[in-house]
Amino acid sequence: MIEATITSKGQVTIPKAVRDALNLEAGKEVIFILERKEAIMLPKVKNPMQELIKLRNELPLFSEKEINEMIKENRKGWNKAE
Repeated sequence: MIEATITSKGQVTIPKAVRDALNLEAGKEVIFILERKEAIMLPKVKNPMQELIKLRNELPLFSEKEINEMIKENRKGWNKAE
């Protein structure tokens, strides 16, 4: 957990560890998503679809066979729980 303090003008300095992790530099824009009583801050991207494709390429993808095998294994566990 990383903490920061809000100034009297409503400003927050983003801690260096967070800036480094999100690759935030001076002048870069961020967006806020409000969820109930929480705010999520994300770097603003120029092309969201390009970012999704980049993320997809970084994530391990499973074959249909692997997915079916995982479902089969999970069902065995569900049956034992009954």
